[in-house]
Amino acid sequence: MLEVWAVDVSAEIASMAGHVGRLTADEVRRAASFYRDEDRHRFVVARSTRRVLLARQLGVDPATLVFEEGRHGKPRLRADGGPVPSFNSSHSGRWVLHAIGDVDVGVDVERIRCDFARLDDFLWILSPEERAVASAAAEPMRAAILATIWVRKEAYVKALGEGLSRSLPDIAIAADAAGPALAYDRNPGKRATRWRFVDLEIDESHKACLVHTGPHREIAVRAWCSR
Repeated sequence: MLEVWAVDVSAEIASMAGHVGRLTADEVRRAASFYRDEDRHRFVVARSTRRVLLARQLGVDPATLVFEEGRHGKPRLRADGGPVPSFNSSHSGRWVLHAIGDVDVGVDVERIRCDFARLDDFLWILSPEERAVASAAAEPMRAAILATIWVRKEAYVKALGEGLSRSLPDIAIAADAAGPALAYDRNPGKRATRWRFVDLEIDESHKACLVHTGPHREIAVRAWCSR
């Protein structure tokens, strides 16, 4: 089973001191560098809840976890002799999402903003097929369509562990009655031959997607609640 934890940042404001107390000294410094309170709160809650959830998976003290980054910056747990879960996180608007499992995972969430309707701003991420779909969409629907394309691609390249080092117009994600699927990825390099894309229902003002490798898996979407 794969888990996706949805954390409502606005509901965690009252618990902010506890969240800050779980951060490393470097994370506290990074949090202090944010100018806007909402950005700082998202960062603090994301780092705190990620640490707690992974510690629960491993049955260890959250303070003992050590994180490192892969070649393209994807966070991972330092493995000290035993298996560790795969995970990925994203945050936007009022939400933080954490995906945790035993296969490669990527997750992304985006708040649908008015500027998502400006097609010219997104040409750098769109395959020809996606550009045609977005161009044909009525303007009131375009922001949601472009946000959907964005989270699917972002979740996919995060699952790969390569992030925006890949050329996004060379990736096409198609959708039909069965849901989204990878149509092609023309970037060079090896990659898994089978990816699953799962659009996640968070709320009406956000789009989100989970991507994982391998066959279909049961996915549990759970709501975080500070105790």
